[in-house]
Amino acid sequence: MIEAADELGLLTELAREPLTPTEIADRAKIDRTMAYNFLTVLVWNGILTRNGDHFALDEALQAEVTSGALPLLRIEGWATRDHLNGTGIVAALRGRRRPPEIDDRYVGALAEAMLRGARASAPHLARLPLWRDRAHLADLAGGSGGYAILLCRMYPRLRATVYDRREMLEHTARAVADAGLDDRIALESWELRGDPVPAGHDCALLSHVLHLLDASARAELLGRVRAALAEGDPVVVHDFLPGTAAGAPSPEEAASAIDWLANGSGFLPGPDEFGAEMATAGISVRSVTPIAATRTAVVSAACTPGLPGRHSRPSGSAERKARR
Repeated sequence: MIEAADELGLLTELAREPLTPTEIADRAKIDRTMAYNFLTVLVWNGILTRNGDHFALDEALQAEVTSGALPLLRIEGWATRDHLNGTGIVAALRGRRRPPEIDDRYVGALAEAMLRGARASAPHLARLPLWRDRAHLADLAGGSGGYAILLCRMYPRLRATVYDRREMLEHTARAVADAGLDDRIALESWELRGDPVPAGHDCALLSHVLHLLDASARAELLGRVRAALAEGDPVVVHDFLPGTAAGAPSPEEAASAIDWLANGSGFLPGPDEFGAEMATAGISVRSVTPIAATRTAVVSAACTPGLPGRHSRPSGSAERKARR
């Protein structure tokens, strides 16, 4: 019912002001009798309230619509039609692999949802002391730029480049401009599958990226990250990591696990298995910190010596000689 009301534009209209059934029918271009019946059922389901001849959004849903939770509903609605269903799970179990990129029609909704999500999670990442001496962050598949924005606000010496596909960066540009950080956050078009990670960075962030990929694709991406960084450079991963939170998996984690099955990633590594994946790529896990509020984890890691990647940066006289 919520999806139908959103598709008709009613949630946005009713978030602005109460309306009569006739006004709603005319704006949504639906039959007036059916509009009244539809509104009645929405009231029965607690989505709308009625005051005389006018219908309004329930206060609880009003907060969700205006706070940015509605984009999550739109994304979930698309996923349910596309792959997050019984047919999709069966297809994935038989080898179908859905591309990790969201449908172009919902990139704007994803950007809005990511900005909202970053407000809850980014402060936990920003507490890591490793950012204090970093100069240039690679925010890979950084989406809306919410993490790069907060990190640059908290660490004045830090610059960042957000890498993502062009369709997403149109939305990222607005968020960065609104934050007044155009001079410190650059945007680069980048494809998650295959594009190298450009050199010139001394730290990297992968937030909500790895769960989109199966094990072989994760290994390949981590290898590209390692190849772009020097020995000792930090890599921070923020993602779901089953087994890091106390107690049984939450309903949210269980729902996410169904999504991973449906898209074919099958992302269920525990902390030890994930650490082994990182180590194989030449990245050593230093700490794993659960975020109880979001049921995710922050993995702090560093590039190890002797494995594929750039050589360690020269220091002192050796660096001056190299520059000459």
